[in-house]
This record gives sequence, C-alpha cells and structure tokens, in this order.
Amino acid sequence: MAGGIIIKGRGIGGGKPAICVPVTEKSREGIFGAAREIVGRGTDMLEWRMDFFEGVRDLGQVRQTLEGLSGICEDTILLGTFRSRRQGGEWAITAEDYEKLLLEAAKSGCVDILDVEAAELPDAAGTVARIHRHSVLAAASQHYFSHTPETARMEEELAALKRTGADIAKLAVMPQKNTDVLRLLEATAHMKEQDPSYPLITMAMGGMGIVSRISGQVFGSDVTFATIGKASAPGQLPMEDVARILGQISESMEEKYGE
Repeated sequence: MAGGIIIKGRGIGGGKPAICVPVTEKSREGIFGAAREIVGRGTDMLEWRMDFFEGVRDLGQVRQTLEGLSGICEDTILLGTFRSRRQGGEWAITAEDYEKLLLEAAKSGCVDILDVEAAELPDAAGTVARIHRHSVLAAASQHYFSHTPETARMEEELAALKRTGADIAKLAVMPQKNTDVLRLLEATAHMKEQDPSYPLITMAMGGMGIVSRISGQVFGSDVTFATIGKASAPGQLPMEDVARILGQISESMEEKYGE
C-alpha cells in the first residue's frame, strides 16, 4: 500500500477504496443489531451516525453506545459522526455542545475516527488536536447539499480541511448537472496529485453522482459509502454491488497498470 493509513489491519488510501456502511437506527438495540449485520457482511468501516440516535443529547448514553459498538467492531474501523442539521443531519447543535460530544467520544477510547465538521467549530484545528490527544484520528468534513462549488473553491476547501491537522479530508457536494460531477472528480485528482499519501473522501451525491462513488481508485477518493438497509445520504448504493464494482475496477487497473 502506497501511503494512506492503516487501522485494524485495514487500509485507507493508496489503492482500492475502503467501503463504509452507516448505521442510522434510533435506539441502542437497533444500532447494535444493525452493526452486527454490517460487520457480519464484511465491510471495511462502520459509521455510527450519532445524530440519528434518540439518546444523543445524553453523553453518558453516547459513551455506552460507543462501548457496545467497539465490541462489535473488533476488526472493523469505527467512524463516529454527528452530522449537523446545517450540513444535512438530523439535529441542530451549538459549537460548544458539538465539541463536547466529539471529545466525549474521543475520551471513550472506543472510536477509531471522528468526523469533524470544520465549518461548525470556531477552532477546528484545536478540536482536531484535542481529539488526537486521545489517540483517535479525525476526518475533517464539509458538505454542500444544494450545489457544487467552483472547482478552485473545492480544491481550496480540501486544502483548508487538511490544514486543520485532520488525518483525512472529506468533501461532499450536490451536482445540478453532469459537469458538476466531472469538476468534483477533477478537484479530487488535482489534490491527490499534490499529496498522493494524504487520504481524501469525496463524493457527488444523488443519482447523478453515482459514478463518483465507484471511481475513487481512478480519481483519488479513498473511502466510499454504501448501504445495508437505509441510506444516510442520497445516491448510496448497496454494499455488495459497490464491493463487486470496486473489485472489478481494481483488478482491471492492476492488470493494465500494475497498481
């Protein structure tokens, strides 16, 4: 594997994209049941969408749920995400409460990566540094659910996310026309050319953007989100279909380019 990071023996970056499946159940029992099924299907990464959890405002319940998920995800990367309402999630949250939630999750020692919405924090770099103190990685993210910014703006956004000190930069956009998808892929490729070892996650959402979810090995996105059951964002495909397509692309690239 060239570059990237390794967690629990699974790689993020430098080859075939890792597959991440979200858990969006509301109850703890539902979360654990969905997690067992997802892990049993062999996904690389499980994302717990904390904003769907009915007990998310109680940090004690969040910690207990993370402890349970950690036991289920022994060999699966566990990504913790609270998606704010302004970036397409279920709940509005203050910057203060958001940072408290992230740091409580980091202190638990049960999560491998935390999604950090950089624009929702007054000092995203400081939050990332505090997460790192607990030996947890950070994925700095930005989501545009209504449009796709200009190509230069997307490249600037990814660079700014990287400058927070996060281990991964994530950008999701909503295309209004097919050329928006092409521009997202172009921005991803440009950023990857500048630093091939730094993991990126990019996607164009919705049906129009499906190609961006399966072409990461070509353009430089190192994780793709897929579904087992309910999707957490528009355009996610079933995990088995994504795994099959990614496998075929990887095999073809290895045959032709020796990658």
